[in-house]
Amino acid sequence: MLNKKIVALFLLAAMSITALTGCNSGEEETEASTSEATTTTEATTTTEATTTTSAAPTKTAEEYKADGINELNSVPILMYHRIYDMKNSDTEYTGGNVDKDGYNRTAEAFEADLRSYYQMGYRMMRLTDFVDGRIDVAYGYSPVILTFDDGIRDVVLQGWNEDGSPKFDPSCAIGILEKIKAEFPDYNVTATFFVNSSLFENGEENDRKVMKWMVDNGYDIGNHTRDHKKLGDCDAAEIETQVGAIYKKLEDIIPGQYVNIVALPFGSPESMPAEKPQYQKIFDGTYDGFTYHTRASLLCGWTRAYSPFVREYNYTCIRRIRGYDNNGEDCDIKQNFDQLNNGKRYISDGNPDTIVFPASDNSSGDWLKNTFDHQVISY
Repeated sequence: MLNKKIVALFLLAAMSITALTGCNSGEEETEASTSEATTTTEATTTTEATTTTSAAPTKTAEEYKADGINELNSVPILMYHRIYDMKNSDTEYTGGNVDKDGYNRTAEAFEADLRSYYQMGYRMMRLTDFVDGRIDVAYGYSPVILTFDDGIRDVVLQGWNEDGSPKFDPSCAIGILEKIKAEFPDYNVTATFFVNSSLFENGEENDRKVMKWMVDNGYDIGNHTRDHKKLGDCDAAEIETQVGAIYKKLEDIIPGQYVNIVALPFGSPESMPAEKPQYQKIFDGTYDGFTYHTRASLLCGWTRAYSPFVREYNYTCIRRIRGYDNNGEDCDIKQNFDQLNNGKRYISDGNPDTIVFPASDNSSGDWLKNTFDHQVISY
């Protein structure tokens, strides 16, 4: 159990106190209320939202409060693209950015990012578990989710070991992840890689073998469309082709082992009403005789994701944080984690089958909406 001192250190990790609104300019604050309403001295149960069963609390109300347990708060889902074998000093841009807009990251910066998240008390979890509302993170720690779009330079193959396992370039994304995994066994290292038709560009035969290794070793593969087209500009038939072609390819390579989640190229259609026929083709369709169903889609990143338990969570447009530096401005990593560490971060009760939060954060009875049949405890 994390004590008050450790929780305080988490908060000190935030290097500046920013506004409590989300990063997006003009966005309303949408996390649960942080009002200082008086709490009870003993944990109690609540049954807002869907039908749930009562749960005997595993901690006292004082312990939950002291450790800041709150599973209505936000989760950082990081969006990375290509990781380059470069030092930060090799680029002309801010921090570890390889390009002007910060979509690509140096190997030095990416490894530092992973170490920073660990030191701030975050532990990795699978994106598909987040979508399922199954957040299995140790008591007092916070979930962090890694995603990679495009595939290029994320998995760079140098050859094959005698035992048939892949030999990765140590500076590529998965090479660094494997290094961190060996160093920090309790970090629960994992990530979801979203691919286009070119996969990881190691050659089709090699990539097929690599992808089988990846899903056997704790990583997930998802859908980033066939040609990386902006889906908001496509008609229904073209969306069905773009999404369905990748699902069909993944079913051929790793049948039943990929995740039915789409990372939307350019975050499009970020503003299209979900009832539009073409929007629906992201989620259900048939391509070349193959029928698919998408469980969730991800926007192009700028800010933290809602807890899957709150009213504002929407599986059709899950928010992400772009993994880049901009001196603590414009929704970069620092600004987002400053906000998270300033009272906005999801802090786990250690049980994936319960939802624990301060009663004051759901005082209106409106915030808790999705329980996934979990047991609910407020204090």
